[in-house]
Amino acid sequence: MKTGVMPVGPLSASQVRSVLLTATAPSPFRIARPWRFQCTPDAIELYTDVPAASTDSDQRERLLNCGVALLNLRLAIKAQGSHPDVHLFPTADRPDLLAVVRPQGHETNAPHDQTLADTIADQRSNRRPFTAAVVPPSVQRQLRRGAEIERGWLATITAEQVPALREIMRRAEVPPATPGPGGGTDLDLEPDRLVVVVGTLHDTALARLQAGQAMQRVLLTAGAAGISAALSSQAMAVPATRRELRQLLGGGIWPQIMLRLGHGTAVASPAHALLEDVVISDEHPFDARSPDGVARRGSR
Repeated sequence: MKTGVMPVGPLSASQVRSVLLTATAPSPFRIARPWRFQCTPDAIELYTDVPAASTDSDQRERLLNCGVALLNLRLAIKAQGSHPDVHLFPTADRPDLLAVVRPQGHETNAPHDQTLADTIADQRSNRRPFTAAVVPPSVQRQLRRGAEIERGWLATITAEQVPALREIMRRAEVPPATPGPGGGTDLDLEPDRLVVVVGTLHDTALARLQAGQAMQRVLLTAGAAGISAALSSQAMAVPATRRELRQLLGGGIWPQIMLRLGHGTAVASPAHALLEDVVISDEHPFDARSPDGVARRGSR
């Protein structure tokens, strides 16, 4: 068992603490922080619980959530002037070990990555109505590029596809959005609003972990540009619905999460986790048998 926060590679203990605090920003998902970090002398490891009984939707959302934490960790390490060397699913017989991240050497942080790292603390899902203001094409291009950097794809729901999407959601018994003047509901399907889908070429655990990183880079890029975002996982909850949405998007990508992007009013900052609750140590082990991913004292 390792001892919680400690020096890792070229990073001091205080730098590691700063990195982990940044990486533990509140998650936009309903499954709150299904992951833990563990420090070793040369790496920070990312773990998740693997419930024996869970739906495909829960498994997908869990890995997307972990991908969010992983990108935050990478950006935070870069902000400390070190290069994050990442190995995903490094051990075949340990499905709970998602990634090993080794800080290495010195690397000058690119201004764009620093901006994204600075945006992490202010990120939050905004479910309030959005205004009618459009997201500029230049920002939309940045969002697509952000997804591609993380081996994901960003597909935009076109005005012509909105009626079919409404029908898909209706058959899945998901109430369609009925936006009022200048606003909307959880998922705003008005043709002049920006609704996008983050997808991957495959639908494996690895692809879903990458999709979580792609989604987070999209969300941070949007936040840095002053754009609010609201997540919609309802349309992904039913396998048949996901397949229909996949066909609507041309059949080339697996949809992983849907986002509504636009200009919204400010929302309150969510509470941050205590660092001791998300870092594995003797005092705070991570019990993979716990269905909610919460550490249980004395269990290992």
